[in-house]
Amino acid sequence: MQSKNLLISAAGKWVFALLFLLILIGLLYVLTTAQLTGDPSAPGQTPLGEAALSFVHRTLQVSAATRAFPLLALGAAFLLGGLHALTPGHNKTLTGAYLVGAHGRLRHAVLIGSATAFSHTASAIVIGTLALSTAGQFFSVQYLRWIGLPSGILAVILGIWLLRKYFGARGEHSHDYGHDHEHGHSHPHDHSHDHSAPDRMTLGGLVALGLMHGIVPTIDALAILLVALNVEQVILGIGLILAYSFGIATVLIAVGTLFIQTQNLLLESPRFSVLSRWSPLLAAITVILLGLVVVVRTLVSL
Repeated sequence: MQSKNLLISAAGKWVFALLFLLILIGLLYVLTTAQLTGDPSAPGQTPLGEAALSFVHRTLQVSAATRAFPLLALGAAFLLGGLHALTPGHNKTLTGAYLVGAHGRLRHAVLIGSATAFSHTASAIVIGTLALSTAGQFFSVQYLRWIGLPSGILAVILGIWLLRKYFGARGEHSHDYGHDHEHGHSHPHDHSHDHSAPDRMTLGGLVALGLMHGIVPTIDALAILLVALNVEQVILGIGLILAYSFGIATVLIAVGTLFIQTQNLLLESPRFSVLSRWSPLLAAITVILLGLVVVVRTLVSL
């Protein structure tokens, strides 16, 4: 049994290293190509992403004539979503910081990704459909202008909640420690704490965070849907948007997993005991600051 656990632990470290390497390569590719193109009108666009988007559009147009349902287009849409999620400003830090502050586990990272994929697909379909009418276009424009405000406020609320839980846990620990020494005789007091245990109230925050990621549809998703509606390939278009959204969700799950595993490694190392003790506080402050940035950026752009 012990050898089996060691084998699983070693395999997990290899998976963690491979995941880290893939994310690092993706980030370097996106950032390098963005600097080489230097096109401010198309931030985050990469040659591979543009090729994938072009292939998806061609597939929609060809399918209108042949009624084909090529799987390669779904793969291209998935790749496009993953590349889009690697571009700066897509809440990767917010996701990781929240998972660290809430002592999240792998299943919580998956939950964030799933909620993101669902809400991202739904918002793209709703906004794209509304854009077909004049009144719907007005509503869509207003929605995209103002949606950052509730998203940022929600992030601030989540950060404040993490902050309260952090100081609440420290207060309970201090009270228990003082109570043990108040009577003049010793009581067994276990100073070890399970920092990896998720908070019981994490579920609602995780779902809210995933929904917050997805309620802002991207230009690529809207473009895919509009082309699908134009060539009357609605089912294929929805499938492509779903694959695109899962590409975004997969990157968020991977990034969340990296944050969680990094935190676990720090907790296991006595050398980083001070950092691990303060990491939930730093994570809560990061979530609050990122939420405030979103709020200010939205107000400035109005």
